Amino acid sequence: MLKELNQVIDYVEEHITDDLALEIISKYKHNLRMIASALRILIR
Repeated sequence: MLKELNQVIDYVEEHITDDLALEIISKYKHNLRMIASALRILIR
């Protein structure tokens, strides 16, 4: 699941070119990566 989340984030980054959209995605990306890290710890 975490691998798929990272793939979605990477896909969005590669396919969105609008500067404002990139700024928004960047903020959400940080939050999603933090959630992914927390999930890795909880799954162990």
